[in-house]
Amino acid sequence: MADYDSGEITERERLAAQRQKNIASFNAQAVRNQLDRQLANYDQANKQNAALRDVQLGQIGRKTEADRFEAARNLQNAALGLLGSMNQGMNGSTIGNAMYMLNNRNDADNSIYWQQHTDNANQVNNAYQEALNQNQVAKNDAVTNAAKALQDLEADLSANLSNINPNLYVAPGTGNANFKSNELYSEKSVKPNLAKLSGYLMPENTEQNVRNKRNKLLGNDYFSNMINKFNGR
Repeated sequence: MADYDSGEITERERLAAQRQKNIASFNAQAVRNQLDRQLANYDQANKQNAALRDVQLGQIGRKTEADRFEAARNLQNAALGLLGSMNQGMNGSTIGNAMYMLNNRNDADNSIYWQQHTDNANQVNNAYQEALNQNQVAKNDAVTNAAKALQDLEADLSANLSNINPNLYVAPGTGNANFKSNELYSEKSVKPNLAKLSGYLMPENTEQNVRNKRNKLLGNDYFSNMINKFNGR
């Protein structure tokens, strides 16, 4: 017969203690599994949001392209009307002034529509960044809650072992009552997503790339030479 006053541990108590450890370990693993699934859900949300962002940016690009094409067509029609009224002025310096005016208008249109495109793209990217920021914080909240749940399991197991027999007691977070709650945050937490201002992006077809190709005439007559000279200034 066990000497209870001396705290002698019986086989029955050892069996009860082992079962308490098994149950606590099962619950600890359940907490970790739940955390992994939560983090995976946030990762999935980030991927879905990224895909939506890419689609929206593509839609913005198409709209900008359509709007810019319409503006270019309007400028072309205006240029045709202007040049059609010039008659003999086409052979003088007036053509240079007209080309300079049209070039400035084209550059102004480029600036307007590129800025509009940039503003729209910024709105989409900012919305994506905000969602990503929230998910990063939510991830760390989930890790914090899971770490606290593991600490509770460690404390509960220590208490249960002590209630079975004081000599079975181990401190929370040590021995069999250690479910690595203290390591969980450093293991699973994520770094903050800090927004960064991107550099200025130029369209692929920049002024620098097209200047020497724009309106270049291949003839060697007076008019062709004059137009090419104006384009090169």
